[in-house]
Amino acid sequence: MFPWFWLWAPQVHWPFSGAVTQDISPEAFFGAIPPAAGDARIERRAFELASYGRQLGWLTEALLAQAGRGVDAADGEAALDKLAALRERIEAIKDAQRAHLEGEAEAALQRLAAADPEALQRVLRRRLA
Repeated sequence: MFPWFWLWAPQVHWPFSGAVTQDISPEAFFGAIPPAAGDARIERRAFELASYGRQLGWLTEALLAQAGRGVDAADGEAALDKLAALRERIEAIKDAQRAHLEGEAEAALQRLAAADPEALQRVLRRRLA
């Protein structure tokens, strides 16, 4: 055929003609929780309870109601109640996470004691120092 035809041949990409995978996780839309934010598992569960925007809205309503700037006092009190309830739920999540970590640490120490008691003693000495 014509050997120079490949120089001119256009590259056409029709819809759905290539890879059509799409990340539809919430992180794709709202950004991932940064590692420096603390414990990502706790942050994610807190976000599931109330998004950052909702939390900021409650804080704004409470603050503006306290300052007497256009937010009804009843709305400010309702926002404070929501924040207090959210705080209690987040503290429960943190307590559960601490208990989970303690259980994991205890299990790891038991496995180390069974495998190498001297290594366990070294770890405990370093931890107490």
